[in-house]
Amino acid sequence: MKDKKKKKIIISAMLLGLLVNVVKITTVAAWGPERTTYTNESPAPKAVFNSITNNAAVGDERNFVRIVEVDPSGAKHEYMNEVDVSGGHDYEVYIYYHNNASETYNDKEHEYVGVARDTKLATSFPTSLKAGEAGTVSATISASNTLVEKVWDEAFMKATEDVTLAYISASAKIYNDWNKDGTVLSTDLFNGEGTYLGLKSLNGVILGCDRYSGYILYRIRATKVAVEPEPEPERPEETTSGFSVDKQVSKDGGVTWTDNVSVTPGETLEFRVSYKNTGTVAQTGVTISDTLEGAAGTEYVAGSTRIVRGETETIVQDADGTGLFSGGLVIGTVAAGEEIEIHYKVKIQGTDKFACGKTVLYNLAGVSGKRADDASAGVASRYDKVQIEVIREDEGCLPAEIPETGPAQIILASVVSLGLLVGMGYWLNSKHQLRKLEQQAKGLDKNQ
Repeated sequence: MKDKKKKKIIISAMLLGLLVNVVKITTVAAWGPERTTYTNESPAPKAVFNSITNNAAVGDERNFVRIVEVDPSGAKHEYMNEVDVSGGHDYEVYIYYHNNASETYNDKEHEYVGVARDTKLATSFPTSLKAGEAGTVSATISASNTLVEKVWDEAFMKATEDVTLAYISASAKIYNDWNKDGTVLSTDLFNGEGTYLGLKSLNGVILGCDRYSGYILYRIRATKVAVEPEPEPERPEETTSGFSVDKQVSKDGGVTWTDNVSVTPGETLEFRVSYKNTGTVAQTGVTISDTLEGAAGTEYVAGSTRIVRGETETIVQDADGTGLFSGGLVIGTVAAGEEIEIHYKVKIQGTDKFACGKTVLYNLAGVSGKRADDASAGVASRYDKVQIEVIREDEGCLPAEIPETGPAQIILASVVSLGLLVGMGYWLNSKHQLRKLEQQAKGLDKNQ
């Protein structure tokens, strides 16, 4: 059965001249099973693993699994029974093994009872940890002919944040006097059954005595788990209500649409009223109306009103247009985003209806409706208009031929008249003077 004990061990050097990291045990670790223990001075009479309590290198061998965070600089730190784990760091697991039998029992004379056979090591570690959770790194050493079939120990990894943990490929190696550079172990190490240990070769044979002991190292990489943000609480979708209206006119059969136009009597115009539900909710009671404001001299073209709604076009059976011009056309309910157009034609009447020159007319359209999701909502209305200039320049507008009597002509006439008067006066005066001279010459001056 497992037992928990506080242990404090300092590893100064590995056997066989191999230096190892100093290990300081500062926490409770679990090992098992309960078994007979031995000392360096009184080793076991038969093969058994990790049961010496005063090992010069590791202290109590029952605590044979430890762990440390890897320093990227390569500096060595103490192996511990527990280590804090966070993402972006690597961790190294240390597992010590020692067949405690006296070397005396390794020979034929003693029937090789000191030699452990079919020796395997199995280990495991958690693959993920939640913040604050402690996971177990365990190792089990087994053999087919030892006093105790299996011995185990544990170390612990405590997560400071949510992490996943993964074995670093080919990092598991066995070190002993015959494998000073380490021999890579099979990943069977992690499959529960374990993988064979050995000295020169991994054949499961481990002789008794501390000079045949060794250790295994492997590394684990921790990766921080990306925390998905908390979903935004669902909020009621905001709804809006609104619509637009646009009135335009065309004199070329719908090829060109404008807000104003110039025509002559007798021409035909086509009007277009465009409505769009610009809100996010349907509108109800939609009505489209039109009026020729002050448009005397215009005549509705019978049967020309049509409603364009999506792919559907409907001719309004209304000979005189009274539905559109008085009361309006009732469209009804219009979905959010839907567009509707009303088209109709008007003829500009003859010259007898218009004064000469320019006459300005206006064509006004209106749309009304209210949001369909609120029975208490009021009716809203929008308007737009176009301007029509009727130009009359026919023969009936041309004047008869009469002298121009503008200000310049009046002034000129006055100047000419004045000149004539002055000239005539001068002529009469000259004639009088001439006659007087003639009489004097004849001596007939009446004043004498």
